[in-house]
Amino acid sequence: MKQSKLFITTAALMLMSGAAQAAHLYDDPHAWSTGLFVYTPASPKYTANEFSLDLFGSFIADEHRIEDIFKTNIRHGEWGGGVGINYFFTREIGIGGDINMSANGGKLIDQALGSLIIRWPFESCGLAPYIFGGGGRSFEPEWEWLGHAGVGLEWRLNPNLGIFTDGRYEWLDHTSDRLLLRAGLRIVF
Repeated sequence: MKQSKLFITTAALMLMSGAAQAAHLYDDPHAWSTGLFVYTPASPKYTANEFSLDLFGSFIADEHRIEDIFKTNIRHGEWGGGVGINYFFTREIGIGGDINMSANGGKLIDQALGSLIIRWPFESCGLAPYIFGGGGRSFEPEWEWLGHAGVGLEWRLNPNLGIFTDGRYEWLDHTSDRLLLRAGLRIVF
């Protein structure tokens, strides 16, 4: 009995002394999250070989033709959101893919799109206007191929976090064309 008490006491003391020396995630100076809300002017906000995750809110409105784009009323569309990923080979040229999910009561994913992206980063202010275009597949209201082109603007708070907004016009095979507006958060890895 005395041996088991001695063993438990010794084991408890060893565990407590090891816990006092354990490294915590928030103590790691090289962790990804340490630079998330901090910016040092020496580090560039836009780089080559950049991988990012987009989390966004969206609005889709049916359009009869591209000339009607400025007559769009936000009361006659579908609100939703989505996720996307981007990879930039250089500071200026990259590819991206995203899915959009609208609150329309239909399928979970309305469309999946791929894009070629060209951006013009301005390091001094953190802004980067961009153009993009590509194609994809629409699943709602029916399965069909589509092409799209658009413009956008991103503002980087630091090298790891940005805010973006963009708009694109989508040409669909069988149903009416669409306007897709997005705004959200871009997390760079």
